[in-house]
Amino acid sequence: MASASTSFQVLLTGATGYIGGSILTKLLASPSPIPDLTTISCLLRGVDRAEKLTSAYGDRVRPIIYKDIDDIEATVAAAAQHDIVINTTLGFHPASAQALLRGLSQRKAQTGRDVWYIQTSGTSNVADRPFSKAWVEPAGREFDDAKDDIYGYEKDREVREAPYPQRTTELGVVDTGLELGIKTLVIMSPLIFGKGTGLFNVKSIGIPGYARSGLKHGRAVMIADGKTVWDHVHVEDLVDLYVIILSQITEKGGEGVPTGKKGIIFSGNGRHEWREVVQGVAEVLYEEGKVTNPEPESMSLTGAAKVLTLIEGLDFASHEKSIERVYASNARTVSSVGRSLGWKPTRGDDVWKKAIRSDTRAFLEEL
Repeated sequence: MASASTSFQVLLTGATGYIGGSILTKLLASPSPIPDLTTISCLLRGVDRAEKLTSAYGDRVRPIIYKDIDDIEATVAAAAQHDIVINTTLGFHPASAQALLRGLSQRKAQTGRDVWYIQTSGTSNVADRPFSKAWVEPAGREFDDAKDDIYGYEKDREVREAPYPQRTTELGVVDTGLELGIKTLVIMSPLIFGKGTGLFNVKSIGIPGYARSGLKHGRAVMIADGKTVWDHVHVEDLVDLYVIILSQITEKGGEGVPTGKKGIIFSGNGRHEWREVVQGVAEVLYEEGKVTNPEPESMSLTGAAKVLTLIEGLDFASHEKSIERVYASNARTVSSVGRSLGWKPTRGDDVWKKAIRSDTRAFLEEL
C-alpha cells in the first residue's frame, strides 16, 4: 500500500483531446477527486496550447512541449520524470507507447519504486468481421474482462488473422511492461459518446463520423441492415473509471488493479445496434434540412467504405477493413473489473438515446 507521504508525479498525454481533456478537467476539479494530486504534467504540441492550459489552471498543470507524437526522444525524457503515465493519444501508434514505457523504466531505476502505465485502447481489437468473414465469432459472443483471457485471445488473433495496429500497440504495451517491470493497465473502450469537458476537443468520434459522412453523401448511410452490435459509454462515466484506477494506485498502491496479461479491461455501460445510431443521425440531418430523406441508405461494406469516415483527416491503411472493424462488426464486452473496483456509471439508456441526437447537433453547430 502506498504511504500517505508518497508523492506521485503524473504525466497525461492527449490533454487537448476528447478523453484526455475530460480526464484533466476531472482531476483538477475543486475539490479534486484525488486530493494529494496537486500538479499534473501534460505532454502536448504548441506553446499556444500550453498557454491556454496554464491560463485556465495555473500551476496545477505543468506543460511539457514536444514536436508531435513522433518526437520519441522528448517522449522518453518526459516519462522519465514521472511515476504514472496516462496515455490517451492515438491507440495505434506503437512507437510513442514504447517511448513512454522506456521513460518509465528509467524512472523506476532512479527511484526504486513501482511505476504505472495506463493505455487507452478500443474494443475494435476484439470485434469480429462478419462481412468479409475474415474473423467469425459465435453468435452473441461476449468478452468478460474478469473471466476471459483477453490477452491470449488478442495474441492468437494477431497470428491467425492479421496484425491490427491498435491491437499490436496494446499487446506491445503489455509485453514491454512485463519485460521492464512496469505495471501496465489497458482500458479498452467501446463507442464513447457525450460532450467532453476539456478545453479543446469536446466532441466524440463515432456519432459525428456518421453525420459527417451523411452530409458528404447527401444521406445517412448504414452497412447492410445495421444489426451488428457494439457497446457504448458516456465520456464522463469513462473518466470516472480512469480516476478510480488512479486513486487506487495513489492511495492503495494499486490494490485490486490487474496488471500485465490480466490488465486489459473494458468500460462499456450499454449496448446498441448500429442502425439505432444511424437512424438518429439521419433524423437530425433531415430536421436540420441537410438531407432530403430521414431514413438511412443501406449499402454494402464496399460501398459504405467509400462514404463513411472514421476520423476526419486521418488516412487509414486498408480503409474498408477499418470500417468493418468499427461500423460493421460485433463487439460485446462486460466491464466486470471496473465495477469490482467501485466504478458506478450513471448515464444509461435515456442519456444514450438523447446523445445520438445531441452529438449530431453539436457537430452541425460547429460546422
